[in-house]
This record gives sequence, structure tokens and C-alpha cells, in this order.
Amino acid sequence: MFASQPQPFDAQEPELKAIVLTVPDNDMYPLTERENMTKALLPIANKPMLWYILQWLEQGGVLDIKIVATRDSEPEIANYIEVYKGMSTITVKGLSDVSGTADALRQVAPQIKGDVIVVPCDLLIDVPAVHFLDLFRIRRPAISTLFYEAMPSEGGGGSTRANLALPIIGIDQPTSRLVLHRDIDVGKDRDERKEMRLPLSLVRRFPSMAVSDKMQDSHIYVMQKWVLDYIVSNNDIESLQDDLIPLLVRAQCDPELQRKSGISKFIHPTNPEPSVAVDDIDTAQFGLPDGARASDESSDDPLKVFVYVRRGGIAGRADQIPRYCDLNYIATKISTESHIDETARLASKTQVGTDSLVGASTQIGERCSIKRSVVGAHCVIGRNVKIVNSVIMDHVTIGDGVKIESCVVCKLTKIGEDSQLNDCEIGAKVTIPSGSELKGNSFTV
Repeated sequence: MFASQPQPFDAQEPELKAIVLTVPDNDMYPLTERENMTKALLPIANKPMLWYILQWLEQGGVLDIKIVATRDSEPEIANYIEVYKGMSTITVKGLSDVSGTADALRQVAPQIKGDVIVVPCDLLIDVPAVHFLDLFRIRRPAISTLFYEAMPSEGGGGSTRANLALPIIGIDQPTSRLVLHRDIDVGKDRDERKEMRLPLSLVRRFPSMAVSDKMQDSHIYVMQKWVLDYIVSNNDIESLQDDLIPLLVRAQCDPELQRKSGISKFIHPTNPEPSVAVDDIDTAQFGLPDGARASDESSDDPLKVFVYVRRGGIAGRADQIPRYCDLNYIATKISTESHIDETARLASKTQVGTDSLVGASTQIGERCSIKRSVVGAHCVIGRNVKIVNSVIMDHVTIGDGVKIESCVVCKLTKIGEDSQLNDCEIGAKVTIPSGSELKGNSFTV
């Protein structure tokens, strides 16, 4: 899932500093309510989701990492970093007030002396970081981002299913420049989206532009230092995704917009020698369209927005509960670790599918069936229990005869015997009475 070799790293002057954003996410409630845990530490295949993005960065040679958290979640994340086994230097910064991703960057900008890569805490992706970063090194755009085709969701935790608003994007195929980025009302039907008008000047300049409304922003952004300086100077930019990227995309072809927005004061039209031999680059490995060049020699524009496109494979964010469940299933499938921890105890005639995980010191009674599910550590599960397509976190107690399907059950919860739960999210420390029949519900203490 990750690249096997990190890039060379100078501990005194790192090439890139990584900022991992762990801002609150209301779409993950009640999993992220106070009694359970902060989002960055929610388990995916029995590992904190933060673990995956830290590994991705480290295996791409980015070893100077700052995690930006809220004041409330800072101690919890810092405690995890104390036991995290990695090779990077990681610091945790808690902010008392964050209005958006750009605001979070502004508050930590004084500690950033060079180029920066900004990543979310909830992403799983099989694109090696070194591939994505090498293109930034070669082309030296103002900013690079990564879009992926959203995987079909099989759901789980079904009481909160929000519509996902995807932008209309246009990519110049020969150069992989992002030349169109337009948000469309999620309420519009597909015919209305198809009728969107494009400026003739844009079509003439980029006749090989491919337009799509099926690509999702990964929230990975690697940017030159001057872009960060511009963000610091412009308090009107609150979101990297919603404000910065659309502005830079429009400004690429509009010198007047560059002047009015103040971008022209920060642009550095520098093109240093690439650190990777351009002629030796295999563009296929970078997710570039057919015919794309590794270097963008056709354009002298000082402001360029580059996009890496990932179609197929593993790519997704745990930004909604159903997606969180999907990523648990995917991470379980690709896990190379034992699917049943050696300290777990299973009674006779209990079946755990190869598509499931059972955590440390968990006890499972007789005649249980666990399919396409993740069961955490220190759980106690009674007899004749069936668990399908669900995530059971640590220290959960489940009585005899319980049936759980497409649910998320948070830590320290107790489910009484003979209960039936479908499409539910159960918060931490909740007690479900025996004999309950629940469908599409969300519970907290």
C-alpha cells in the first residue's frame, strides 16, 4: 500500500514540512463525541486512522511532521505519538480557535521555512507519496493536489448518509494542469450539471481539457512557500479546498485576477533544475493521462496548479460514517497481520471470516459468526452472536443471541442479550437493553 523506500532526508534542513490537519468533523458524530475519542484516533482495522497517513508521509521521505489539533484533542493525540513507532520527528500543536484549514495553516506558518505538504488525518491511499512528490519536484507548480475517483460505498452505520458534493473539474491532459474547478449545487440533477457553460477562452487555450464530475479532492496539497505566505496575508481564505484552489485555478489564466487578489505580489517564477532526471520518468506510474509529459515545457506561466489523478485502486477518506466503515473493510482485506490476535480466545464452533479482524484479549463465545467486520481489543462476546459488516471498538460487551449488521459500536458499550441492531451508530458507554430491536438509530449516553 505504501512505497518501500524513503527519500533522502536532511534532518537540519528538511525539503518539506508536513502539516497533518485533525480538525473536528461533525459528519462523524457520534463516533467523535467526547465520551469516545477524537477523530484522528478512531480505529481503522484496529489501528488509529492517524497511523496510516503518518506511514504514507514517512515512506515518502517526509520526516518533519506537525500535527495540528484542537486544544481539547491535543493531549490525546500527543499521548498516542509517545507510543507511535515511526522514524519521523513529530510535534503536536493544539489550537484554541480554528475557523478553517487555511486558518490552521496561518497559525502554524511561523514555524514553516520552506515548501509544505498539507494532509488530512483520515485518508487511506495506495499512491506512493514519492510518486506524487517527485512530480512537484520536477514541475515546481505553485501547488499540487490529488484527486481520486470515489470508490463505491457498501456502507455501514447507516443512520447518517449525507450527499457528497463533488466539483466539476477540468484537467489539461497533456500537462495535467487543473484548469477548471467549479462547485455545483449538490441538489442539481445530472442533466443540469451536463449543461454547464465553459468560457470559450478556456476551451481555446486548453483544447485537450477533460471534464469530470466524479473526482473527489483528497485534501492533499503540496505548495511552494510563497503560496503559504499568500494564505497568511489573506484572511478571506478560510478553506484550502473551497477558497484557495478555485482562486488559484482561475488566476492561472487571468493576470488581472492575479493583480486584484494580490497573488502577483507573491509569485516567484523560479524553475530550478529538477532533482529527478526528467527523461527517465515513466509517466504511467504517476497517474498522468496518455501523452502527458513529465515536464511542462510548453508553459512559462509562473502560476500553475497541478493535479495527480488516481482512478481505481485504494483511495478514500473517512469523512462520513459509511466511508469510515468502507475503509475498515478495505484495510482489513489488505492487512498482512494475523486476522485473529494470538491473545484472543474463541470458543468452539465459532467462525471468523477471512474478511474480518479480532483484536487482542477479546473473548468470543460458542457458535458465533463474524463476517466482514472488525472487532476491537478486550471485547467480551456471548454465545450465538452474529456480527456482519460492522465495526466493534475496544472494551465492548455483547450478550448472548445478539445480531448486529451494518453498525458501528463505540468503546465501553454494553448490548443486552437477544438484541437486533441494523444500520445503527452506538456511541461510547451506551447500554442497549436486552431484547431491543433497532434500525437506523444513533445513540449516545
